[in-house]
Parts: sequence; structure tokens; C-alpha cells
Amino acid sequence: MNYRVEQEKFDKVKWYDSILVGYDRCGSYEFCVKCDKTQNNPCARAMQKANKKRVRIGIVRFRV
Repeated sequence: MNYRVEQEKFDKVKWYDSILVGYDRCGSYEFCVKCDKTQNNPCARAMQKANKKRVRIGIVRFRV
């Protein structure tokens, strides 16, 4: 995945959505909970994190 290309695409969508509703949509999408604005291409990285469906599996072992 090329984060820069994905970020550029999303920036256009976000800009258009913001014009339609009349305010900045940054932080209002579902994947924004995964956003880290200190990184480069934060929207693209947040989308990738949100789309990864990982399940953490643990093994419980009883010692006798």
C-alpha cells in the first residue's frame, strides 16, 4: 500500500465532503479513532489500521 497516494485520494474526498457539510470533516470518519496525526499520511494509515481485522488469541494453561 502506498500511503502517500491513498492520502492524496482521501484528502480530495475529505475536502469535497467538508464543502458539502460546511465544516471540516477531519476526525468525523469511523477510522479516525485510529488516527495518529504525528505520522506522515495519517488518514491512510488510520484506514489501514481500521481495515485490519485481527483477532488476538491467547492460550490459557493450567499448572498443577
